[in-house]
Amino acid sequence: MRAIILAAGAGTRLSPLTNGCPKCLVRVGERPLIDYQIEALRAVGVSEFVVVVGYEADQVRAHCGPQTLYIDNPDFPTTNSIYSLYLAREEMNCDLFLFNCDVLFDGAVLQRMLDGGRPNVVAVDSAAPLVSGEMNVVFDAEGRVDEISKQVPPDRANAMSIQLVKFDATGARVVAAAVEELIAEGRKEVFPTTAYAPLIAAGSLFAAEGGDLPWAEIDSLEDYDHAVTHVLPRLRRG
Repeated sequence: MRAIILAAGAGTRLSPLTNGCPKCLVRVGERPLIDYQIEALRAVGVSEFVVVVGYEADQVRAHCGPQTLYIDNPDFPTTNSIYSLYLAREEMNCDLFLFNCDVLFDGAVLQRMLDGGRPNVVAVDSAAPLVSGEMNVVFDAEGRVDEISKQVPPDRANAMSIQLVKFDATGARVVAAAVEELIAEGRKEVFPTTAYAPLIAAGSLFAAEGGDLPWAEIDSLEDYDHAVTHVLPRLRRG
């Protein structure tokens, strides 16, 4: 199984932690953030790693080593993560996990995403406070996702996305094709979730609950402090 980790951005909202340091190598406790991700992925059988790099790419290469496939996004200052995913589209031809480099999470959520035989799965937190502008998710009683977007109002959402996604080979190819179409239309500013639309229309994207497990998306210094204070200690106990 493969994992694609999008790690090209400069992480300016985490300055000064990211001054001269790529976001994925920012230390959370004693280890760089990406190390927690790779360890969790290996624990569920992932053996191939693809990392899309941009800001301070050489540092990422030096840290992760030659066993990782690196894809360069030279336009990282002016594009969103959809473009990083576009550059990695040829690697979307098998079962895979996809996420950004800034999510700290309990590895048990990955196993939940694999269990149950669902083809395509997004991890969600139904206990999180729902607010406007976050990646909110709407799904039915069977967990089938009807919508996932930062435009979903809190009063319609069931949960917040944990920003971890798993696709089977067919789903990955469908998303890759949708990404190509979005980029051909010049829509480099959208989030990768926009490319999930064909899966949602086909009823083949499902939600897996992970809100009872510790996790944090680390976009800002406030997020970082929360991750170190409240998430990391629970990971250590797990």
